[in-house]
Amino acid sequence: MENTLIQWNCRGLKANYNEILMLLSSVSPSVLCLQETLLKTSDSISLKQYCLYNYISTNVEKASGGASVVVNSKLPQSKIDLKTPLQAVAVRITLHKAITICSVYLPPNSNIDQVQLDDLIKQLPEPFIILGDLNGHSPLWGCAHLNNRGKLIEQCIGKHDLCLLNDKSFTYLHPATGHYSSLDLSICSPTLFLDYEFKVHDDLCGSDHFPTFLTSVTPVTSGQIPRWKFSKANWEKFNA
Repeated sequence: MENTLIQWNCRGLKANYNEILMLLSSVSPSVLCLQETLLKTSDSISLKQYCLYNYISTNVEKASGGASVVVNSKLPQSKIDLKTPLQAVAVRITLHKAITICSVYLPPNSNIDQVQLDDLIKQLPEPFIILGDLNGHSPLWGCAHLNNRGKLIEQCIGKHDLCLLNDKSFTYLHPATGHYSSLDLSICSPTLFLDYEFKVHDDLCGSDHFPTFLTSVTPVTSGQIPRWKFSKANWEKFNA
């Protein structure tokens, strides 16, 4: 298991289930954060050796939006109960240290205000990493222009003294125009800024968003208790 975090707008967890299995198999990440999972409460989804935490839209007529956090089952973990109108789910996980991972999807046409973002951040135990498709445009993370959502996110990052891990690489390919932009963000507490390296995958994997990778420079802490075979010890050599 690698101390790697993956973020991806998969445009349907069921539609790209096999692609998700391939990502988990090839990378063996500690955590996978998904957006636009398009799940309904009646859906039964499982991933071998991983625990799945979901935010599911309450629109029962048609599956829409959604966010998930997929965590390796070997890691100590506990879900954070969020009280927010935003599409977000958060889990406290022990990696090289205890970290809160929050997966967020902000639809492009939804009305998001500063109070909602502030309230979400206040509910996340530090240190934390927010991974998600926030649909905000800003040159700060590689977009050609700045829109109102981008201004809102910039203000939130500055207000809470957060750090942006993106390196301005493109994360989204518009299927109609072929235009590239950066909509998927990795935002973290300052104490985590030097712990991870950001990279964008070179394959869309069936979506119009590229998966992004945060690879830790510190190995993950094993949650297993070490055991020793005392019967095979060379006690004479030990005593000498």
